[in-house]
Amino acid sequence: DDNVRVKRAFQILLKIVANIVKNPEEEKFRRIRLNNPVFKDRVGNLQGGVEFLELCGFQKLRNNSYLVMPRGKVDVALLNAAGVQIASAMENPYFGLLSK
Repeated sequence: DDNVRVKRAFQILLKIVANIVKNPEEEKFRRIRLNNPVFKDRVGNLQGGVEFLELCGFQKLRNNSYLVMPRGKVDVALLNAAGVQIASAMENPYFGLLSK
C-alpha cells in the first residue's frame, strides 16, 4: 500500500533529521549510503525522498554514492522546521486521501 510506504518513509526522514539535531557532531548521522538496500527501498526510491534530504542540507558526493551533510552546514533551525512539517503531515487525518 502506497500510504504505508510513504508513512514509513516519513518516519525514517523524521528519524534522520532528529538524529542530526540531537547529535550534530556525529558523522554517522550526517552520512547516508544511497545504495543501502533499506534506504533505497524505504526512502531513496520514493519520489521526493532524496530531494527532501538535499533541501535539509545534505549534498550528493561526486560519485553519487553518498548523501553527506558537512558539519559546518548543519542548520538546526531548518532541520527542526523540516521535522515539524513531516510530523504534521503524518498527523493529518487526511494523510494520503487527497492523492486518490
